Amino acid sequence: MQYDLSVLCNGIFEVDEKIRFVGIIDQMGKLVVGDMKKGLSSLERDDGSIRLYLGYAINNILRQDFDNVFGKVLYTFSEREKIKLLTIPMDNYLLLVSIDKLSDHVKLINKILDVVKKLTMP
Repeated sequence: MQYDLSVLCNGIFEVDEKIRFVGIIDQMGKLVVGDMKKGLSSLERDDGSIRLYLGYAINNILRQDFDNVFGKVLYTFSEREKIKLLTIPMDNYLLLVSIDKLSDHVKLINKILDVVKKLTMP
């Protein structure tokens, strides 16, 4: 890894005001860097983040079992009643982004992927 994870998180926040949270977790689900957008609070309780991150890490590992059949996961996206969530695998990390429910997630996903590519490629 030859890029600064904090710079990457800040770069993603700059993509759009509808981005609520940007974080990077390791393979064990531990938050390495990231935070909520200034002025916003998290929707989950204190212990909710820990379980959420662990769940994303486990799902990411399970998906890798099918990489040889379907190819590598580029990103996963889920839309919930109150929020939209995006995960992007990166080396030994997983980028997590929460997005406001009213956002145009297709445009945002493409912009976020562009930022990730720009800031992580040599």
